[in-house]
Amino acid sequence: MKILDFFRIFKRKIASKTKRNTYLPLSWDDDYCQIEIVPAENRESIENRITEVKILADQSREGLGFTEIFEVGQMSITTFSKEILTEPLSQLLTNYKFEKAKSINYVGYKIANCETTSTKAFGFSNFTIFFDTEEEFVKHIWLSINATASRTEISREQFKLIKDALYSLGEEYEMVLADWNSFQLIDLRNRNQIDKYLNGYWK
Repeated sequence: MKILDFFRIFKRKIASKTKRNTYLPLSWDDDYCQIEIVPAENRESIENRITEVKILADQSREGLGFTEIFEVGQMSITTFSKEILTEPLSQLLTNYKFEKAKSINYVGYKIANCETTSTKAFGFSNFTIFFDTEEEFVKHIWLSINATASRTEISREQFKLIKDALYSLGEEYEMVLADWNSFQLIDLRNRNQIDKYLNGYWK
């Protein structure tokens, strides 16, 4: 069993302890901006970084892990610089029936109230869009995807809503998705790329 598979199973066991009728998204330190949504102007730099990370990963691979850590760093064009307002983004997600989380479970630390912290969360039991804010603007947007969930655990309606919401983020805000776990860059204005990407998680 790979180390990544072990952690996915471990996360699933913790997630299963949450009541089914309560949407309480989990936040892990190592998930922060690992799957991030950023301005499309960063496309070239993301492609270059993905190439660099792949080379470093190959060179530092040892057993089931790696001897080196590659820091992605800040995007040259930040999400904050796009001046995306918190309320319209929240409304966009609720229009696609994403549930607004009242709290976030920072695993190993605490349960945080979304009304009193700068981080917000919207989604379903197996998929969450997080974003943090500064005043009325959004600073970062990232995803948490339960990769251990089977396709049968996500309803057809939810799957479509997730795809449509990601496409709307791409169209309305001109964003792309950078998945640093799987070294993928997804154009969120391309429905086929979104569909292929999600099907890679939920076969």
